[in-house]
Amino acid sequence: MWSPTRSLELLVLAATVAPAELIRVATAFGPAAKAGADRVRAVRRGLVGVPAAYLVVTAAALAVAADGGFLPDALTGGLTGGLTGALPGALPGVLWLPAAALAGAALVGGEFAVGAVPRLAAGAGLPRLAVHRDGGAAGGGYAASVLATAVAEELLYRGLWIGVLHERLHLPAGVAVVVAAVAYAGGHLFFGGLAVAQKTLSGVVFGLLMLVSGSLAVPLVAHLAQNGAVLALGVRQERQRDRGARAAAAGRGAAG
Repeated sequence: MWSPTRSLELLVLAATVAPAELIRVATAFGPAAKAGADRVRAVRRGLVGVPAAYLVVTAAALAVAADGGFLPDALTGGLTGGLTGALPGALPGVLWLPAAALAGAALVGGEFAVGAVPRLAAGAGLPRLAVHRDGGAAGGGYAASVLATAVAEELLYRGLWIGVLHERLHLPAGVAVVVAAVAYAGGHLFFGGLAVAQKTLSGVVFGLLMLVSGSLAVPLVAHLAQNGAVLALGVRQERQRDRGARAAAAGRGAAG
């Protein structure tokens, strides 16, 4: 039984900002933080530690919200609840799912456009399309890691954050979407300020998809599609790098 706690909802939301930073703070000292630290250990931290942090923090937050009586409708209705369109004129039924997949894949281009703005403004030209490789090779373990993280992020930032901000704290839906998007983007601060701007864009789109569809399943599909597109780009990027390395090695062999 919970005793009355002032602003328990805000405390829960504040405790769920950037779960991945818990892993990075915990490993900021000791052998793993030293120059030349074991790369395998660093990769394992990204593949296992980050999704584990998101899943644990999300599960704890949802448990507190359920016990405290403020679990949002987006979560109590289930991932597939609705799909009828919460706004007049919205797409009917499961047409939302392929539309969400297309929107998620298109967001890769949207994030690239946001990343290109500073370079174009500085006259540096259009950057090459590339993805972050903080988690090692784009294999099955990496795919499972980013997909698990995406599920936790949607439950947390779209389901819990938007629901609490709008239903319990009575913020306008649009404001709730933006605030939740900024909180979601904060989890990507490790990649730099530009990544935060890029993820804010994606977070806003995911939130709007939930509002207009009436279902958390729609932004979840969009998020998974976005991550799937990034994974495909990562595989292509690694293959190009490997081909370049082989060509350079062959050139050195011919010169010798």
